[in-house]
Amino acid sequence: MDLHLCSALESYRMKLWPRFLISGVLILQLTSCGSSRPNTAAVPTVGFGSQETIAQACRQRTTRRRGTAGFEMMSDGREAFLARLAAIEAAQRTLDLQYYIWSDDVVGTTIADRLLAAADRGVRVRLLLDSASDAQAEVYSSALAAHPNIEVAFFNPLGDLKGVFAGNPIPVIGDIDRMQSRMHNKILLADGHILIGGGRNLGDAYFGIDRHHNMRDLDFIATGPVVGAAAKSFDFYWRSPLTSIGNETKITDREREKLRDLRKHLMRKKRALATKSGHPYPLSLSRAESLQTLQHLVARMIWAEYEFVADPPERMLRQTAVASPVWHNIEDALRHARHEVVMHAAYFIPQDDTLALMQQVIARGVHMQVLTNSLASIDQLPAMTGIINRRNAVLASGVSLFELNARALDRKSYIHARKLTPLGMHTKGFVVDDDLSLIGSCNMDPRSKYINTETCVVIRSTAFAARLKSHLLKGFQPENSWHITRAANGSTLWTGRRANGRPVVHHMEPQAPLGRRLSCWFLRFLPWEDFL
Repeated sequence: MDLHLCSALESYRMKLWPRFLISGVLILQLTSCGSSRPNTAAVPTVGFGSQETIAQACRQRTTRRRGTAGFEMMSDGREAFLARLAAIEAAQRTLDLQYYIWSDDVVGTTIADRLLAAADRGVRVRLLLDSASDAQAEVYSSALAAHPNIEVAFFNPLGDLKGVFAGNPIPVIGDIDRMQSRMHNKILLADGHILIGGGRNLGDAYFGIDRHHNMRDLDFIATGPVVGAAAKSFDFYWRSPLTSIGNETKITDREREKLRDLRKHLMRKKRALATKSGHPYPLSLSRAESLQTLQHLVARMIWAEYEFVADPPERMLRQTAVASPVWHNIEDALRHARHEVVMHAAYFIPQDDTLALMQQVIARGVHMQVLTNSLASIDQLPAMTGIINRRNAVLASGVSLFELNARALDRKSYIHARKLTPLGMHTKGFVVDDDLSLIGSCNMDPRSKYINTETCVVIRSTAFAARLKSHLLKGFQPENSWHITRAANGSTLWTGRRANGRPVVHHMEPQAPLGRRLSCWFLRFLPWEDFL
């Protein structure tokens, strides 16, 4: 056989085996998780006869709107929780929630309980969840779905292994990204007047009350025309053929009894969970308290020009690696930077094209500093392998790189649990040139760029940028993060400051136990960066 042909075949084989490996892992995950997910059908393809028509649908259904609206950032978990609770308690007409994760804990159970109470007083409630992630137990219950004012839907229903092979033109090998696509959007809409968006899922760890690990995160609350833009995006997803809406259940005496039992169960469960966690937050608010909370937040809002962008649901059907509309906004903001970029990126895994863009921007004299997770702080160990594998290239590009100190001095500002836990990071936000701010659900990683659907808001205001930048800069202080540099011999250094003010330098991943280091070292060799 021709040597060139042998070489080409071997190269092809080496490129192909990682996809077989990852495909096998994903299939095992799908089969093991199938019992905990709703019984959903295969991905519908009606109306999407070709990639050309899918591309057209993506262009038509990308939600992008400019205008002027009121915004306030929410970095504190307590305030972010109370804002959501107040919006639910104050709503009189409609509540639409779109989330990736809805944990079965204090936050998840409390939100479910108050949504049921809202539906009882006549509010129309729609819940749209990603089908690949386990949700709060009672959200799945037939009793909740039987409520005449509640609809529960699941997006991208691929939770059943049968769906992969049930006549769907989805190749198991070669198109794994579509098999593991996630609706990563995070939106709460109340009465068409209030929008809450950003990085937080519904779970204790995102609001600072988890007993084991908590994360600093970032949200915004808004009013004005931007609410309509978010509502338009929600409706695109709700009406998408990729969304499976629960079957309507006829309200019988039996169903009414199940609803009564569910109300009592949720009340007992949230109180028991809150007691176990130390009752860190209110479990309900009066209407007067809710309105007062919202009025306080609205009074702090800065009215500014904005652009709201949400990826289209049809993006899930693309067979080629096409960067999302939200990602284009991120790159556009970076490309036009003139003197400074201050960024918090929970999972900072820039690939070659993004690194090249950053290098070009920095070569023009722009100072770019980025805070991401450390091995000790991160919640997703596979994502850390991507951060580590790209670390040297990031430093070579000129980025001033920092990693979160899991025992940061300012973690008391984010953790409201009974005792201080290790601090992680889930923030996705940055400021450019003291003028442009971006807050959203999009990570700086291949998954957000090519696989997930995301949302973001770009706010053009020096006043808002000053507010957000002041918050972001606290994370770079030496007592809160590690400054990553290279020694003369090429080794990596982590430089920070102890709580007593004394400087400290580490020559290996600080604060991470040996087992975690070994696990990360092994995982680094798996060829899965495109899926992180």
